[in-house]
Amino acid sequence: MLLSDQGKMAISLQHTRAILEAFAVGDALGMPAEFMTRSEIHKHYGLINHLIEPSECKNHKDLPKGSVTDDTEQVLTLLDEYSMKGRIDSQDTAMRLLRWMRESGAIEKRYIGPSSKSALEAIEKGADLNIAGTQGTTCGGVMRSPAAVLYSFARQNSSSDEIADAVQACLMPTHNTREALESAMAYSFALIAAIEGRDASNIVQEVIKGAAIGAARAPWKSCGASPAARVHHFLSIRQKFMTPESVLDFLYEVYGTGLDSVDTATAAICIFFFGLEDTWLCIRMGASVGGDTDTIAALAGALSAAYRYTRLGRPNIPPGIMEEIYSVNGLDLERILKRLF
Repeated sequence: MLLSDQGKMAISLQHTRAILEAFAVGDALGMPAEFMTRSEIHKHYGLINHLIEPSECKNHKDLPKGSVTDDTEQVLTLLDEYSMKGRIDSQDTAMRLLRWMRESGAIEKRYIGPSSKSALEAIEKGADLNIAGTQGTTCGGVMRSPAAVLYSFARQNSSSDEIADAVQACLMPTHNTREALESAMAYSFALIAAIEGRDASNIVQEVIKGAAIGAARAPWKSCGASPAARVHHFLSIRQKFMTPESVLDFLYEVYGTGLDSVDTATAAICIFFFGLEDTWLCIRMGASVGGDTDTIAALAGALSAAYRYTRLGRPNIPPGIMEEIYSVNGLDLERILKRLF
């Protein structure tokens, strides 16, 4: 049972800021390396520790160094929407994401995911909201799930049922599948437990619980790997991994780190369990793993920042990096946080 099931529990503005900043840093640090192979990243950068010029890499060559992508933009856009409306609703989510897709040039920038793009375009043409996302198995759902969790905690709607409802409403327009819901709930329940200051063993149990809730809420059962089973397996062999690089090699080569929800969620959660309160290490590992590096680094960083804040305070991210990301992207976290709280 979550602490919040026993009595309403909120999150502070400062804790929320720390999580969002870590998410944005992971997104920006991992952006240039997106879909580079593990060996390419290791050869050229080792364990990435600085903002890379995108012109050196495969994707996003035309974006400025330090740019965030759809990961951060969607989370902040939805937090703004939910705060303004005072609720999390699937229709609101779809309409705001459609507006974001058109106004941000996300298609032209080539960083909106295939499931989100397909579903949002179908909704724009009149598709049923309950049907549009029933092919969405990629990571766009788990990627934006922090918006639902953070909104719920800020507004003290923090029972497990309330947050599960919020995450489902956040995903449904584009990612209404077992694969997406199971992975997003597994990650979200881990994030909840980290915010509440739980220890690592409790967070593992919440990953398992969340995955089961997500799978049960799917419109139908489907075959596929379980994020909870992968995390359980990783922790059973955790002592074999002596270095961050050995963890990354295993995640990339054995579980995979592609666009699938289960790959992204598993990689982010496993990296967190290796780095725990070392948020900067978690972000660097996510950016260096290969595959969907920006999303993995963002999710791992946010989870670690949530966990660290209750123990040590603000994440150990080099201040110059955060300042550059604020400047390059024109991030206005203060306005969003003010509205949220």
